[in-house]
Amino acid sequence: MKNKKRIIELTAAAALSIAVLSGCNDERLEEELSYRELGIANMQEGDYEEAIVAFDSALSHSSGTIGATEIDICYYKAAALYANGDTEGARATYDALLAYDKKDANAYYLRGCLRLKSGDIQGAKDDFANAVTYNASDFELYINIYRNLAAYNLGAEGEEYLNKAFSIKGNDAKSLAGRGEIYYLLGEYENALTELKAAIDAGSVDANLTIAKVHEAMGDGASAEGYYKAYVDSGAADAAAMCALAELAMAKQDYATALSYVNQGLAMDEVQNRRALMQNQVICLEYTGDFDGAWNVMEEYMSLYPDDMEALREYIFLKNRYNVDAQASEEVQAEVVLSTEEAQTTESGE
Repeated sequence: MKNKKRIIELTAAAALSIAVLSGCNDERLEEELSYRELGIANMQEGDYEEAIVAFDSALSHSSGTIGATEIDICYYKAAALYANGDTEGARATYDALLAYDKKDANAYYLRGCLRLKSGDIQGAKDDFANAVTYNASDFELYINIYRNLAAYNLGAEGEEYLNKAFSIKGNDAKSLAGRGEIYYLLGEYENALTELKAAIDAGSVDANLTIAKVHEAMGDGASAEGYYKAYVDSGAADAAAMCALAELAMAKQDYATALSYVNQGLAMDEVQNRRALMQNQVICLEYTGDFDGAWNVMEEYMSLYPDDMEALREYIFLKNRYNVDAQASEEVQAEVVLSTEEAQTTESGE
């Protein structure tokens, strides 16, 4: 991609309404970056509408050229549009990015994900094909395409991408870890272990997470736990790893330890698996006897995921228990008051 290029006119629907300005100065760049940071902060807080406004403001302070900063802001804005429910707006943003750079593999991949979600299967396949055409040596891209296709019952098509990735050569840590993960996804666990152990020896931290999953799939919980802990101890831990550790502890009925892992996962800056963590949190709180805590978490969970029918049944159970406990507490308090009043009456009668 060229480092700089005159800004072409892009439609508002494409979410890239950047004014063509003459001259560039530090003040405009400072304003642009300031609004960008504001937009990111709004996204982290879940205020996507304000994030979109901030990114628009950032782009309006552009110097009149498209560079890495402007492209970066556009990607953030597309993510904010999607998170705010405007799938078409997000897709139009990727359309505009591709109108600017027809070899942008990331834009093809992300647009393909949106097309897949909207039911445009062929359009998604075309975009994924273009994505790997312009970024043929990225294991993660092939793996992400597989995961997306598999999520829409297109696992066979997804496995084609996994097998294509074997054409990527290299024995560095990243390549070994990438091949190891692909073997894991294909269910070839022995090959996965070979590649992943070599990746760890070569210095890959992420390979600890994948090899833990391999051992878990093979029924070796003890080895899995060891590798999960190694991943956590490396400082690279994510919410997914904490959830996995929690579930291993739950399998051993060590709910206090599991709850600690769950709470650590929920406290992280990025929590992609909040739903699973909260489900485990409720279970752990119940088994540790904290029904009030379980009730509070379940109330929050149902407000976030009202479509979870299994959780709804648990919610009703906890609500009934909570109400029974509350009623029992009120009855005890009433008995105490009554006993006190009777004692006072007896004393005054004497």
